[in-house]
Amino acid sequence: MASELHAPSLAERLELARAAPRCRARSRRSGKPCNAPAMPNGRCRMHGGMSTGPRTPQGLERSRKANWKHGWYSAEAISDRRQAAAAIRLLRRLVAGAA
Repeated sequence: MASELHAPSLAERLELARAAPRCRARSRRSGKPCNAPAMPNGRCRMHGGMSTGPRTPQGLERSRKANWKHGWYSAEAISDRRQAAAAIRLLRRLVAGAA
């Protein structure tokens, strides 16, 4: 019992690695298959496809905040600019009427 190895030998591990399913995504340049070990979806980590994106409300909110640039086009900023423009128009009308 103590003399048995817990991990398979190097030769056995290499044989398991060689037996793993392969990606087979075709190269645009050479037309040859990728041959990297495949994930469960049948493609390797490089050719596995694009992310489907966040699904939960918390994930969507995190994604929205991560992509925040400056806020110039946010609803709050647009509303603030509209209110400021309305106040300026009102002031101009008042000044023009007083003169």
